Amino acid sequence: MEQRLASATEHCAARGAQLTPQRAEVLELLLRRGGQAKAYDLQGDMQARHGRIAPTTVYRALDFLQEHHLVHKVDATNTFVVCDHAEHDHPTLLLICTRCGRVEEVHDADALKPLLAMVTQRDFATQAVEVKCICAACAPTAASMD
Repeated sequence: MEQRLASATEHCAARGAQLTPQRAEVLELLLRRGGQAKAYDLQGDMQARHGRIAPTTVYRALDFLQEHHLVHKVDATNTFVVCDHAEHDHPTLLLICTRCGRVEEVHDADALKPLLAMVTQRDFATQAVEVKCICAACAPTAASMD
């Protein structure tokens, strides 16, 4: 975890930004939760350490972390996930299991090219593509329900 935080600090510095102690703490708490959590869970973790913390404190830190490609917001689950490829500057493909909520980040620019071309032709810009699916761990459960 220390290596991830150090890398995040270096990443921000290289972009002329500062990973403040509060921002680093939000990232650390997200990492401690396995790299995925809701903002209010992170707020609860911070309150356990410091007492009352306003939700805006956490959301501002998460906004900064998103802006600098250190986390992704997953709209389908209303969660935030740690970005595994902060140095990539192209849209991300997020696979989201509809059973367990697990999110996996995929960087495959070639696979996304046709979709991105279609989006661009329609005058939209893509930040992330979320695909709802069922992970391998949940697939046997899903098959038995059909």
